[in-house]
Amino acid sequence: MNAKLLAVPLIVTALAANAGDRQPVDNDPGPPYQFTIVDLVYRVESIAGAVQDIEVKETATEVRVDMAADVLFDFDKADLLPKAGETLQKAADFIRDRAKGGAVRIEGHTDAKGNDTYNQKLSERRAASVKNWFLAHGLNNMKFSTEGFGAKKPVAPNTKPDGSDDPEGRQKNRRVELVIRK
Repeated sequence: MNAKLLAVPLIVTALAANAGDRQPVDNDPGPPYQFTIVDLVYRVESIAGAVQDIEVKETATEVRVDMAADVLFDFDKADLLPKAGETLQKAADFIRDRAKGGAVRIEGHTDAKGNDTYNQKLSERRAASVKNWFLAHGLNNMKFSTEGFGAKKPVAPNTKPDGSDDPEGRQKNRRVELVIRK
């Protein structure tokens, strides 16, 4: 007990002795940096929309253009939304550039909500709506085929591991894909 009481004054004395060795710290950040932009070298464009509503995947045999159905259609509908035109125009420009053979398959997909028969028909109607838009907007020289897959080809789980609903996964599964063979 006495040893502990003697240790306290020794520690306090050691700390006080070391405090005198400290140097003052200069917290002044100095003058602010200033930059002048002289000229832009490249043209700057917003690509946020293109990244969000169209995704291009390329393999050795085909190019797939994925478009989120939520951008094209209301939930449970096959009629194109007015805002879908911008996304479809980007896809149309891509088709003009890449589909040299003129053949494009349009695939419709749904999430797992609803029964298989209903989802199959909804995916077919959505693929047909996209095809009709392309034909009405200058791509009538292309050969389009449509196919619906319903919920048979998910790209993400519709449910979480615990069995609960996975809204983000379902959203990824609701899509229309354009397939261009190389």
